[in-house]
Amino acid sequence: MIGFCSGSLIAPAVFLTAAHCLEFLPASAQVYVTFSPSAAEGVATAIPAKEFHFDPLYGHDQSNPHDVGVVLLPAKRTRGITPLQLPPAGYLDQLAEKNRLKDQKFLNVGYGGDVPTTGQPIVTYDGVRKVSTSTYMALEANWLWLSMNAATGNGGDCYGDSGGPKLLASNPKMVLALVVTGDAVCRATTKDYRVDSPSARAFLGAYVALS
Repeated sequence: MIGFCSGSLIAPAVFLTAAHCLEFLPASAQVYVTFSPSAAEGVATAIPAKEFHFDPLYGHDQSNPHDVGVVLLPAKRTRGITPLQLPPAGYLDQLAEKNRLKDQKFLNVGYGGDVPTTGQPIVTYDGVRKVSTSTYMALEANWLWLSMNAATGNGGDCYGDSGGPKLLASNPKMVLALVVTGDAVCRATTKDYRVDSPSARAFLGAYVALS
């Protein structure tokens, strides 16, 4: 079985992605990770993972999907790559309380498909890592909502972007949420799973040091 998702390095040996990218794999499956701008070009140098894990509570609660997983890599293979940071507990809540999320721009990063901004939403893939910008909409206990409305200058997520990070444009070194679900036609809104929530941190704390 072959599939692909997106993700980000959060420690020299820990690659963050979505649980639903991993849950269908048999325990013996060999997972590979590339940091190449082109997934196709990165095949030759892709890093074979040592193991992978996802939140055991994944899929049991619709309001909190626990859709977070990690792929463990040989640390020596990621030398030269600076890991992204994880936020402190409740970081987004703290920003919201100070009205510091209003109109903020977020960066979406992933290897997923493209879809035209108007007309029939036909999805195409080229396997190239892309970055788009979305505007803050709302915050919930486990979710970050962003606008993907091209009419207002916003891009967003599409199929294959699952597990990709959400980064504040003003602080692109910190992963705040993951792509776990999006608009069915890859435009309009995106609903992203927060990694500063108690449940996400409970899982991630077993693999990385949290502040």
